[in-house]
Amino acid sequence: MHTFFVIRTKPTGSKMAERIINRNKWLYGPGPLGRRPTGLGARPPLQGLVICAAQGVAVALAGGIAYNVFLGNPGMKAIDDYYKENPTR
Repeated sequence: MHTFFVIRTKPTGSKMAERIINRNKWLYGPGPLGRRPTGLGARPPLQGLVICAAQGVAVALAGGIAYNVFLGNPGMKAIDDYYKENPTR
């Protein structure tokens, strides 16, 4: 069985942090496994969650407004047309 990950320590005698080196080049590519995140992934978790939630709400509101402006809410039009043809008594 092949070992795909090797744990190495720095050659100094002190207790330095260990790091994982990727040896499975077919799975992860030629670089080391410890890649740094960029953009939203580099932020703290709670801040990233808040930003994602705010962006989701903003996109949903923009989509809803665009739907009502361009299509004119066809469900409400159908209800209004029905009551125009069949007025209440």
